[in-house]
Amino acid sequence: MRELAGRTAVVTGAGSGIGRALARALAAEGCRLALVDVDADGLEETRRLLPGAIVTTHVADVSDRARMAALPAEVEAAHGAVHLLFNNAGITINAPFADHSIEDLERLIGVNLWGVVHGCHYFLPALLRAGEGHIVNTSSMAAFMGLPNQAAYSLTKAGVRALSESLRVELAGSNIGVTSVHPGAIRTNILRAAARHGGDPEETARLEALVQRFGLAPEALAAKVVRAVKRNRMRVRVGPDAYLVDWAKRLLPVAVHAPLRWAFRRAAARRAGRA
Repeated sequence: MRELAGRTAVVTGAGSGIGRALARALAAEGCRLALVDVDADGLEETRRLLPGAIVTTHVADVSDRARMAALPAEVEAAHGAVHLLFNNAGITINAPFADHSIEDLERLIGVNLWGVVHGCHYFLPALLRAGEGHIVNTSSMAAFMGLPNQAAYSLTKAGVRALSESLRVELAGSNIGVTSVHPGAIRTNILRAAARHGGDPEETARLEALVQRFGLAPEALAAKVVRAVKRNRMRVRVGPDAYLVDWAKRLLPVAVHAPLRWAFRRAAARRAGRA
C-alpha cells in the first residue's frame, strides 16, 4: 500500500509509547485514525497531540473477545472503512517463569497473543471489504530467541511472529499485506508498568534505566514501520540489538545461550550468598 493518505488506520496500544508514535506518524501521512487502548486518559493525550487529524478513540481491552468482536463495526461506522490494522498493545513482567502466577500468564498471553489474534480475526473481514489493506503486528526481538526473565513474553512474541508469517502467505492473493515488527530496546513505559505487576522491582528499575539510556525513540520505530508498510515488507527489525539477537541465534543457535546461563548462575549464587 504505497499511498496512505485518506486511509483509515486502527492502532491498538495507542495511549502511549510505540502506539502513540505510530499514530503521529500515520497522521503525518494523512491517515484517518481509530485509536484503541484501555487507558482513556492516554488516548485523549494522544488525540491532543494530533491537531488537524481525523481521530476517533475507542476504549477497549484487546484481550476481551466480545469487545474486540464489536470494535470493527464501531470503527467502520465512524470512518466508513478500515484499511490498516496495527496490533501493537503489549505488556510484560520481568521475572522468572517460576515466579509467575497463572493469573500473570493469563493476563500477559491475553494481551500480547490473544490481543493480536482478536485484532486479526475480527478486523480481517473489514480489510477484505475495503479491497486492500495491511496488517502490522508488533512482535519483538524476543521472537528470535527466548530471553531470560521474559519467558511468557517471549512465548507470545514468537507466536505473533508465526501468525504473521502464516497470514502473509494466506492473504497473498487478497491485496492485503502483513508485516511483523521486531523491536529491540525502545524508550517506552512498558518496563515501568511491568514493575507494578511483579518481579524484582530493583532489577526491573535497573533494566528500565538502561532502556531509557540506550534504547531508540519510538518515533524512529514508527518511521521505519511506515516505510515497511509502503514497501510491503514481511518483517521489520528495529535497533542494533534486534539485529544482533537475530543473527546470533541464526549463527550460534545453541551456543548463544551459554553466556546467559552463566550470568544467571552467577546471579543465583550472589542471591544465595546474601540470603
